[in-house]
Amino acid sequence: MAALKIVARTPEAVEVVTGLQELGCSSTIKRQALVLEYSKDAATCLIGDDEGVEILNAEDNALIRKIECRGVRAAAFSSHGQYVLTFERPVKNEQGHFEPNLKVWRVSDGSCLIQLRQKELDRDHWPSIQFTADDGHCVHQVTNTLHVYNLKQDCSSGPCLKFPVKGISKFALSPKAVMSDVDSMLVMTYVPEIKGTPGYLALHRIQDCSQGTIPAPMARKSFFRANSVRFLWNCHGTAVLIIAAADVDATNQSYYGEQKLFYFSSDGSKDMAVQMPKDGPIHDVQWSPRGDYFVTVAGFMPAKSTLFTDSCVPKFDLGSGPYSLVRWNPFGRFFALAGFGNLPGDLVFYDKKADAKCKLMGSTRASNGVSLQWSPCGRYVLTATTAPRLRVDNGFQIFKYNGTLINQKQYPTLYEALWKPAKEGTFEDRPQSPRGQGDAEPASIQPAVQQPVKSKGYIPPHLRNKGVTSAPKASFSLARDQSDSGGKIRPGSMTSRSQPAGGNLPPGAEPAGASSKAALKNAKRRAKKKQTANQTT
Repeated sequence: MAALKIVARTPEAVEVVTGLQELGCSSTIKRQALVLEYSKDAATCLIGDDEGVEILNAEDNALIRKIECRGVRAAAFSSHGQYVLTFERPVKNEQGHFEPNLKVWRVSDGSCLIQLRQKELDRDHWPSIQFTADDGHCVHQVTNTLHVYNLKQDCSSGPCLKFPVKGISKFALSPKAVMSDVDSMLVMTYVPEIKGTPGYLALHRIQDCSQGTIPAPMARKSFFRANSVRFLWNCHGTAVLIIAAADVDATNQSYYGEQKLFYFSSDGSKDMAVQMPKDGPIHDVQWSPRGDYFVTVAGFMPAKSTLFTDSCVPKFDLGSGPYSLVRWNPFGRFFALAGFGNLPGDLVFYDKKADAKCKLMGSTRASNGVSLQWSPCGRYVLTATTAPRLRVDNGFQIFKYNGTLINQKQYPTLYEALWKPAKEGTFEDRPQSPRGQGDAEPASIQPAVQQPVKSKGYIPPHLRNKGVTSAPKASFSLARDQSDSGGKIRPGSMTSRSQPAGGNLPPGAEPAGASSKAALKNAKRRAKKKQTANQTT
């Protein structure tokens, strides 16, 4: 069995940590890295800073290629690692014009194939240029158009295809997109609302515009109240989820705006708004690496977690809890729910069975957690507390899939911690190990951090004289809904999200047709006057 390794990026260097029970530093790259990326095949590693980008062999850290580019702030590998995309800090030349700072490089010879300009870096939608599954083409968004470049030919003459989409704001290529395969070259686009016209999501086939005409979408969904979107394709490219977010909640229920979740099938046969079981924000959505299920964490705290099929059918209710994050292991067998950010850091681990039933394996707590990642073998979880999100208690913790704390390491300052990727086929998918005699049941596994002793609460003086020793239990809990049952979801049993009376109205506005207090008062006066007149006659 191959050894698991952890890569930690600090202000001084990038170090590789080996061992689980006894942590040790196997190698150190003496460089202040601003960017650290691994290729999808785990063969090469990219390290970038103000001096340039170095591409290293992931096994022995041997230098493969050095790319001369100054002020790199972000970088990404293509699908097969043949190309590298870099974003440099914008710099003006002597004429006062910005130099090209968004570039595509060929790894084999270090040549620059594409040079473009981009004012700002949007990390939520990075990379700005997306590559096809075979590394044959790449797609870049400009005003009202998507430019397609053929990487096997000379790109200096410009794009080989222009795909017009008026008002486009964001796009996402299918992970199986290949120009030679008409059915796989799909792109999801988002056009925001403007001047009272609703925004919309549209699924296109790029080859449909080969004749220079504006293509009709395979599927389209219009909606209001959205400022940004996030696309989530499954690994097979057969379905895509879209999280649409608005900065302002028109229902006046949340300070943090509102979110909606949409589902599109790649053949255009189904496009719908995903029905959430609870009102509130959508905290996280993640596809299984197998592409057959996805989990949503949504609703006001305690948030509700639900397992859906790839056809957007709810299958299992995971209950509610203080969770804001979900992560699957690489084989799609186990997944973890976590409550990071302003939550205490509770972790629960589930085993998804073949019939979509989810079995609780264990629970624990990782205080001050910022990130969570499963190991390549799918049996361990790495949680990290990193800067600049938190400047204190930086370090990482390693947990087993049942919640047992394996090890931890502290740093004065830690920017990033991740498992070193392993090549496909290095590890096999394994179920839970049989529980040994005397091992604790999942429900009784103790958290890694000892819980504080609960106080009895405030008891009013008039109750103390009556012998009351503890305060009445609160009817509200941030840990779990009282009406929460969980378990398998029967077809048609999912309740829709409630809507306020009269629909979504600005704060203070009354629903259409609703009577004001003055109108109700006048109506009562008229009714009383009519009743008096009838009694007189």
